[in-house]
Amino acid sequence: MSIRFAFFDIDGTLIDDRRELSPRVEEALAALRRRGIETVIATGRAPDQLRPIANRLGFDSYVCCNGALAVYRGDKVRAVAVPRDVIASFVHLADSKGYPVVVAGEKACYANRREHPEIREAYRFLGLPTEPVFDPDAWKREDVYQLYLFCKPGQEDPFLETYRGELRFIRPHRFYLDVFPAGVSKATGIDAILRHAGCSKEAAVAFGDSENDVEMLAYVGMGVAMGNAAEAAKRAAKRITAPVDEGGIYAALVDLGLIEGQPVP
Repeated sequence: MSIRFAFFDIDGTLIDDRRELSPRVEEALAALRRRGIETVIATGRAPDQLRPIANRLGFDSYVCCNGALAVYRGDKVRAVAVPRDVIASFVHLADSKGYPVVVAGEKACYANRREHPEIREAYRFLGLPTEPVFDPDAWKREDVYQLYLFCKPGQEDPFLETYRGELRFIRPHRFYLDVFPAGVSKATGIDAILRHAGCSKEAAVAFGDSENDVEMLAYVGMGVAMGNAAEAAKRAAKRITAPVDEGGIYAALVDLGLIEGQPVP
């Protein structure tokens, strides 16, 4: 079956740990689009956090917030918001322990602490030039698709127990966890886009490297793990390519026959 869709994680896949683009990735994306293959971001980032890379690379479709929000050619095709009563109790518990919380809406991210050093460091880690808006009550007015809990490893245990079955937790950084609705994954967001486009999962390829890519890599017809990927992602994938900083995306697309060219030396 010919490939119609290609889904790409951002951090550790499209860009490396220095926040630089994987070698020849722009060339590869352009070649895919010339062949009529639709390219889509699939990330744990929030909408405003993915926009700089999306705009630079010409993406107009994305799965974000670890699958809680999916947008296809500008149209929202899946949206699973965190219930407001859950947010209220979550923020209360975090406040009682002195942990900052950032919430991700469709337009922006909002923090309940102003100029917090760990929030600032997390945004530097993502290579973002701005910080979240200080607005502790934003979640009362806007739908929230993901929360970020700022605490050290091990300090999240009371939250895991309290919200078991309601929320899912993944730690992308030592300072914070992504927190999003249970039952949500990048695979559920991808499924929504493929159904909307009338495309089977067998006609999709996906690239990823992390724990939050496992379901996505197992779901699509061809899941490709980066050479720098976590072992769980490699086990879920059907193919493993070179690391991100060695042009893994370009090399795999050439090897799969989806674009023409020579693998990165």
